[in-house]
This record gives sequence, C-alpha cells and structure tokens, in this order.
Amino acid sequence: MTSIQPSSPQEFTFYLDIQVRYADLDTQQHVNNVAIMDYVEHARIAYYRASGIWDGTIRKGFGTVVGGLKIDYVTSILFDDPVRVGVMVSHIGNKSIRYRFQVENSENGTVFARGEVVVVCFNHETGVSQPVPQEWREKIAAFENNQEFLA
Repeated sequence: MTSIQPSSPQEFTFYLDIQVRYADLDTQQHVNNVAIMDYVEHARIAYYRASGIWDGTIRKGFGTVVGGLKIDYVTSILFDDPVRVGVMVSHIGNKSIRYRFQVENSENGTVFARGEVVVVCFNHETGVSQPVPQEWREKIAAFENNQEFLA
C-alpha cells in the first residue's frame, strides 16, 4: 500500500513525456527504480524552465539542492510503456519548495510511481540556504494559477 495519496491527472500543470530507454531496464525486465528517479528529475528541471524560474543557464551561486525525496513505486514500467511525468508545486515555504509528481502511462493513466521532492534554495558560493526569491514565487503562482504562493 502506498503512503502518498493518488493524484488525478488534471491536477498537474506540467507534464513531460519520457522515452523509456533499453538501458533503463534491470534484470527484472522492468524500469529500475533509479531510472524512474531520473525521469522525475528530468521532469522537475523541465518544469523550472517551463515556469520561467530557470532559463537553462548554468551559473555559480544561487540555486537549489534536494532536501528531501519520497517516492512510492506503484507498478512496474515495461520497455514499451508510454510514460509521462506530471509535476506541480504543492507548497512554497520560506526557503524551500515542495513538488508533487506522478509517473504514469500517458495513454491510460495507470500510475507507476508518485511522490514528493523538496528543494531548498541554496547559495552554492556561501554554502547556506536562502529565501525563495519573490520572482520565483510570482512565476510559480502565475504558472500554477495559485495566488497562495505569493504569501
């Protein structure tokens, strides 16, 4: 039994289609759990770009680090399964952003995995956490159509 409540697909503002690679399979002939986390990371970074909080430029200094991760694996992904990852922001704190995600079959909605990842805003030059920038709050609020993120 999973501990994270199911999400209906219409909840997610952003989806990223994923191509299952042969190299993602393990000896059990399904997609390995590490590859699924790679799918989630890929979708989260794509969300950053789609929402406008990151332009794709690698720069020194301010950014994020993963502070926590929870994933429930619901059912196996096989090689020919059509996969997409839904991503949404569920909470913005003072220094962190909580993302919900769901890895699912893009044709029939079967849930493969779901979970949450918390990222902490972090200054890599000083080595300390930083408040979530107001600009990010505004862009996420607009992207998610949720004005509560501005508080």
